[in-house]
Amino acid sequence: MNYSAAIETGMTGLWYGRIIELIGTHARGNSFHELMARLQQELDFQIWWLESHTSLTQSQNDGALQPAEIIEGVSELGDSGGEVALFIFDLESVSNSELDIIIRNMGYNRQDLLDLIRTVPESTLLDIPEGKKRNILDILHHICNAEEFYLSRFGPKTDWLYEKHLSIPHSDVDKLPIIERLDEVRTASILTLREIVPACGNTIFTRTEYTQFPQERWTARKVLRRFLEHEREHIYNIRMYLGLPARWHPLIDIV
Repeated sequence: MNYSAAIETGMTGLWYGRIIELIGTHARGNSFHELMARLQQELDFQIWWLESHTSLTQSQNDGALQPAEIIEGVSELGDSGGEVALFIFDLESVSNSELDIIIRNMGYNRQDLLDLIRTVPESTLLDIPEGKKRNILDILHHICNAEEFYLSRFGPKTDWLYEKHLSIPHSDVDKLPIIERLDEVRTASILTLREIVPACGNTIFTRTEYTQFPQERWTARKVLRRFLEHEREHIYNIRMYLGLPARWHPLIDIV
């Protein structure tokens, strides 16, 4: 099977990419060639990762990986609150069966994240490694903030739906211990996505609130892939904070 990559780059000098046929995959590099090498690693890892979580044999990586779309000039790519490109494949509507698969994979990502941090000492969670701007606890709260932001891209109605699905007032969610906050935000997010996404089709959304980029374009597919991509990126980051390879494999650790 041949695979295709959607790639973005911008003024930060970073290159970000994902494999279009495998939603939620993520890699970054300091150059196009470094990114393509890491996307190849990501492809191999994703096939193993899906098999490890589902016990189902996936299509093997026996084809070429080629860039299908490259978008340049993305503002503050890779920074918190930075812009994210809208690709041609983001315009495809999301079927109910695909939504189920995406939400299933969100669960696998979250399982990996919780398995990673569950036994980490508090002192390690609070330590800021040299050259970094935040600690692991900050990253975990950032994941929660990002998921609320992605939901908000659908418009004000989604804010109301999300708060309806929370089990406590929204003003109290940020005060929860981090494991509880991760669970609260994710549970309400999934319930909200199940209500919103089926009616979206390929509608393009923009929203001025909560962003430095009010003209940034969003679709249901872009929101969903960002739930997956963003959490995976930070799983990789946290593993590296802990001195582990970004990607892992029972036989071969992948840098």
